Parts: sequence; C-alpha cells; structure tokens
Amino acid sequence: MENQSLDEITRRVSEMYDRFPYPSPEMGTKKLKELSNLLGIFSRETGFDFRGKRVLDAGTGTGHRLLEAALVMKETSFLAVDVSDRPLAIARATAEAEGLGNVEFRQFDLMTESSDLGRFDVVLCMGVLHHLADPQQGLSNLVRHLSDDGIIFLYVYGSHGSHERMRRKQIVSLLLGKDPSAFEHGIQIVKDLEFDSSMYGWNLNIEGESTKDSLFVDSYLNVHECLFESETLFKLIRGSGLDGFMTYGITVDGSGYLFETRLQATQQIPLHRTEMAKKLPTPLLTEGYENLNLLERYRLLDLLYQPNGYTLIGLRSGARNLFKPESRLLQNAIWVDDYS
Repeated sequence: MENQSLDEITRRVSEMYDRFPYPSPEMGTKKLKELSNLLGIFSRETGFDFRGKRVLDAGTGTGHRLLEAALVMKETSFLAVDVSDRPLAIARATAEAEGLGNVEFRQFDLMTESSDLGRFDVVLCMGVLHHLADPQQGLSNLVRHLSDDGIIFLYVYGSHGSHERMRRKQIVSLLLGKDPSAFEHGIQIVKDLEFDSSMYGWNLNIEGESTKDSLFVDSYLNVHECLFESETLFKLIRGSGLDGFMTYGITVDGSGYLFETRLQATQQIPLHRTEMAKKLPTPLLTEGYENLNLLERYRLLDLLYQPNGYTLIGLRSGARNLFKPESRLLQNAIWVDDYS
C-alpha cells in the first residue's frame, strides 16, 4: 500500500509502527495470551461457539496476540489486516513458523470504505480505534463487514485513568522538542526519566531491548491517540451503525475487572469484577445508584474506578439472542434507540 494514499494521521501512525512494530519486532517464542484468554472467558460465560466462525482482526500489528488465539481455535477462520508493512511481515513469518493454516493476512487501511473483505461473524479491533484519524468513521467501516447477528470486540483507552501517563507523555514531548519523529531520541529520554510502561498494561513479558523500545514508543511517543469515557463511547457507538454495546471489562492501572453494573451479582464468575455494593455501602448511596439509568451508572463507574482502558462488545440487534436475559452482559447492554 502506498503511503501517499493515506490520510496524514494514518500515514504517520503507519510509519511509526513500521519503525517500531507492536507488540514486538521479534517473532520470538513467548506468547501473548490476553486475546485468547478474553475470547475463552467470553465463550465460557455465554456459550458462544467460535468453531466454524469467520473472524476479522482489524489492526493485527505483529499478530502476537491473534496467533495465540488462532493456535487454540483451530476450527475458526481468521483474516488479519493491518495498514503497516513490517508488522504484517512479522505476523506472516510467525504464523508460518507455527504452521498455522487458519489465518490469512492482508494489508488494509481501516479508514477506507472498501467492501472486499467480506462479512464476518466476529470482528476484533483491539487497541486500534484510538489511533485512527476518525475513530467513528473507522468503526463505521468495520460495522459494514459485520453479519446481521455479529459482534465486534473493541479495546480503547480510557481518559479517567490516563492522567499520569499523559502527564509523562507531555514531559517527554517537551524534552524531545520540535521533532516528534525522532523516536530514538525520545526512547532515550523515557529511559533517562525512568518511566515504566508496565503499570499501564504494556508489560508484555518479552525480553529484548527492541521490544522494550516498541513498548515505550507505543505508550509515551505515539503520534496520535484518542481517549474515551462513557459519554464519548456512547457517541462513538451511536454514529457507527451498531445497535448497541456493552462494556465487557475495564483495566485499572495493570489490573483487569469484569464490568458489572448490578449491585448484587447473581452469576458467579471466578474473576475480579467491579463491585458497586462495596463502593456504595450505605442505604443512601444504594438508593441513589438504583435511581440512575444505565448510562448514568456507566458514568458513575467511570468516576469511581477511573479505567485506563475499556473492552467493549458492539452489537447488531440480531446478537441479542446470544445472551441470557439474566446475564451480566445483557444487563450491561446499552441500546442506542433507548437513549436517542
């Protein structure tokens, strides 16, 4: 893909990841299981069967996360796309080394409206929308590839929990001066300041200086990123063509929580989750919470937990049948028409 055909922000982001592929410039043997774990937890919680499904991974990067999922889900067909050459080359080489035959790779710009990707049961767009020139347009383009009962997994940065990282990013920017593309200089500034990336979820447990450099670029030197909170997430979904969404989980610093809006959870899941009964322990606080609508509850959880990231599931109306009425997920679901 010729960079001249890209918008300016997409061109700069693409060139950044060509120089510092993410998550790692090394093929390596250490696996990143976050995506595989997420899909496994979702499948166990809902009964959703990924076998025989078509899955699009939009913005796969070096593929380290997707390929681990593909190794586990061998009866699922994956198409992995990215705008940048070098990360895709790493992903292809890793897949070939692993002998994976259920993943196809293609170069693709999410900001285009091309319809040649086909239709998918599941779309993954993890850690990508917040780097697009227009996240809503990018999401709208992806929704066009979603089946009528399809779901889309999104991971985006949260504004409430990103204050410290953004403060550090501004310090690095000021010391770096007028050439934000001088990444090597910026990396050394980050190291001299002894800024760590692991507290924000960038701890990938991969050895090597080149991998650490890629993490520093992604967390402190990224050329473009948007931050979200509940109200802007709702606006993002409302203009995308999706019928609704739910927050599946949040990250707070380096810890993950399943997202629960009910005061008392009836479904037992052996994982950490948000617990509003503990945050609001008195009858007065409980009464106030129970008087809120669901969007207002989302806002309150934002303010109390201050997430630095959200894992969302975007929904077509036909996907409603995937979830049991009493499940935490359907209880978390915000339907656009209910708040129009």
